Amino acid sequence: MKTSTNILSRLSLIVVACAFVASTSVKAQEVKTDPGRGTSGEIARLIVNRSANFGTNESIKLFVDGTQVAVLGYNQSYNAPLAPGKHLLSISTSPETYPEGTPKQLAITAEPGGTYTFTAVWPDPERAGLIRS
Repeated sequence: MKTSTNILSRLSLIVVACAFVASTSVKAQEVKTDPGRGTSGEIARLIVNRSANFGTNESIKLFVDGTQVAVLGYNQSYNAPLAPGKHLLSISTSPETYPEGTPKQLAITAEPGGTYTFTAVWPDPERAGLIRS
């Protein structure tokens, strides 16, 4: 009887710990905004989601204009302000799946007040990429 109570309490502790980890959000590094950009002073918003079948052993490093702004683990996404104007988006995986060469960059022009949503996917077996959602 004591053994089953001990196992049940350990299992409960593991469930609580897993629920806590699953509920934590990614601390997104905000991309620096220039208040002089855009006509109305509004900023844009960038959202990057991780596809459901991306994998569990890889994390995604998200870059905006060559600066890493987030690392997305399983079931996480990025949602942060983005200065209006031209930007280059790219992702890489950790562990790296394509150590030779640089990740493909995606150019966008963010309009004030616009929302730009992308999903991280595997468009081919060796290279992860972003698609517009």
